[in-house]
Amino acid sequence: MYLWIFTAVLAVTVVSLLTRRKNSRHVPPGPKPLPFIGNALQIPPQHEWIKFKEWGDTYGDLVKVEIPGNTFYFINTRDVATELLEARSAIYCSRPRAVMASISGWKNSIPTLEYGPRLRESRKMLKKGMGPAAVKTYYPYINREVPFFLENMLRKPDSFVEHFNRNAARIALKIAYGYEGVTEDEKIIRGGVDAMEVFSAVAAPGVWVVDTFPFLKYVPSWFPFAKFKKFAERGKKITDEALDTPFYEVKRRVENGTADGSFTTVMLQTEKSDPETEDIIKWAATGIFTGQFDTTTATLSWFTLAMAKYPEVQKKAQAEIDRVIGKDRLPEVGDRDSLPYVWAIMQETFRWHPTITMMPHTAIQDDEYRGYFIPSGTTLMANIWGILHDEKLYHDADKFIPERFCDEGAPDSLSVAFGFGRRVCPGLVIAQTHVFVTMASMLATFNITKARDSTGAVIQPREDAKSGVINFPKPFVVSITPRSDEAVTLIRRSVEHSKTLPDRLEIFST
Repeated sequence: MYLWIFTAVLAVTVVSLLTRRKNSRHVPPGPKPLPFIGNALQIPPQHEWIKFKEWGDTYGDLVKVEIPGNTFYFINTRDVATELLEARSAIYCSRPRAVMASISGWKNSIPTLEYGPRLRESRKMLKKGMGPAAVKTYYPYINREVPFFLENMLRKPDSFVEHFNRNAARIALKIAYGYEGVTEDEKIIRGGVDAMEVFSAVAAPGVWVVDTFPFLKYVPSWFPFAKFKKFAERGKKITDEALDTPFYEVKRRVENGTADGSFTTVMLQTEKSDPETEDIIKWAATGIFTGQFDTTTATLSWFTLAMAKYPEVQKKAQAEIDRVIGKDRLPEVGDRDSLPYVWAIMQETFRWHPTITMMPHTAIQDDEYRGYFIPSGTTLMANIWGILHDEKLYHDADKFIPERFCDEGAPDSLSVAFGFGRRVCPGLVIAQTHVFVTMASMLATFNITKARDSTGAVIQPREDAKSGVINFPKPFVVSITPRSDEAVTLIRRSVEHSKTLPDRLEIFST
C-alpha cells in the first residue's frame, strides 16, 4: 500500500514538472516554486488572500502559484477578472474538482459543481426563485421580520451575531421551505448552521490532500494520512440529516396538500417528477437556505465593527435616515433609492471585507491571454479581496469610506463581491435586499459604539478575520444601545404591527 501511494505521488510530481517545463515560456510569472512542493510553504495558513495580493503587486495582474498536483493562476485586478471571467465566461465556467466536499456530503452543492447539464438546470431553477421579479414578492415578508430582529437586539444586544444569524435563517427557511422558524423548526436552523460549518471547512480548494491526490478517497479511515476520511464521514452524516429533513418534509406536505408557499413547493409542483429533478430541487433549496444566513451574518458583523470604528459614518447615515424617513416608522426595502448613503455603507462593507475572499473558476478548454497559455483544467482564482483593495481604484483601501461610492465615482463593489460570469451568486438580489434593510433599521434605532471594560477603559474592536470559505470576523465586543426612548417605542409598536400581518409568503409564480 505504501509503495502504491509513493509511486502515485511520484508520478503526479513528474508529470507536473514536465508540464511546467513544456509551458514555462508561456505561463504567467509568479514566486519561484520549490522542487516537489511548489509554493506550498510560502502560503500562510491564514489570510492567504493578502499574500496573493502582495504577489500580484510584485509579479503582475496574473500570477502563477503551484501547489503539489495543482497550478493556480491568481487574478488580482478588476480588468483581468472582467476580461477572463466575464467576457470569456463560457470558457471559465467550471470549478476545480472538489473531492473533499464531495465525500463530505456536498457532491451536488451548486457552488462546487463542475460545469454541465446539472449546473445549468440548477441555476435555471434558482433564477426563477431568486431573480429580481421573485425577490420582489418576498419584500413584505422581509419587512415583516425586521421588527422581531430589532426586538431581539433590544433584549440581548451583546448577542448581535446570534440575532443576525437567526433573522437571516428565518427568512431563508421561509423562502426555501415555507417554514416559519418557530420553536419546532429550531432543529432545522441548527442543522443548517452545522452543515455550513462542514461546508466552510471542506470546500476551500487546495487545502485537503485528497483534493490534490483524489485516489486517497479510497483508502480506509485508519490509514496513515487519512484523518480527512473520519472528518468527511462525520461531515456527511451532519450534512445529509440537515439537508434531507426539511426537503422531504415539504415533499410530504405537497403530496397531502398542506404545504405553505415556498421555493421547494413551487418547484415540486411545476417541475418534472423524477428522482434526478427532485435531487436538483433539493440542492437548489439547500443553496437558498444555507447560502443566505452564513454570508449575511458575516457581512452584518463586519458592518457592526465598522460602525463602532467609524462613528462619523454612523452619524451621517443616521442623519440621512432621520431626514428622509423620520422617526415614526422603520426603514423598509422600498426606501433604498431614498437612502443613497446607507446604500453606500452597504457597498463599502462588501468591499472592505467581502464575504467570499477568493473564487475559483476552472477553464473547460485551452485559452490564451496576453501571450500566456492557459491549458484546459487550469483553475483561475479571482482574489476578490485583492481586487476590492486595489489602491488604483479605491484609495486608502484598508479604511472604511462610503463616500467613495457617493462622491468619488469608485467602481461598484457589488459586481465583484458576488462573483463573475456564469458563476455569479444567484442569491445576490435577496442578499443585498436583506442586508440593506437590516443595516438601515439598525442605524435608525440603535447607536453602535466601542465597548468599555470594568474600569471604564475603551475596548478597541479587532479587525481580524477567521479562516474558512466565509470571511467572518473573529469575535469582538461593541456596545449597542437604543438611540432614544422613542426608538424603543417604535420597535415595540412595529413588533405589534408585524404580528397582525400574514406570515405566509407571497410566493413567485413560474
